[in-house]
Amino acid sequence: MLLLGVKVFFVKGGKFPNSHVSGNPALRRKGIGCVQSQDREAQAKRRFSIDELEKSLSD
Repeated sequence: MLLLGVKVFFVKGGKFPNSHVSGNPALRRKGIGCVQSQDREAQAKRRFSIDELEKSLSD
């Protein structure tokens, strides 16, 4: 923990590195996000009624 804090304490404007999945540019390019964000997006999508779901499955 002390080694992580070296940058924070001794470098002007230093801060802890972002270790969150959404903070990684390589993962963002691949479309990989955190589970909480994916769950929030999935719940925001419009849900089908039972009749619409059955109709879409039968087509």
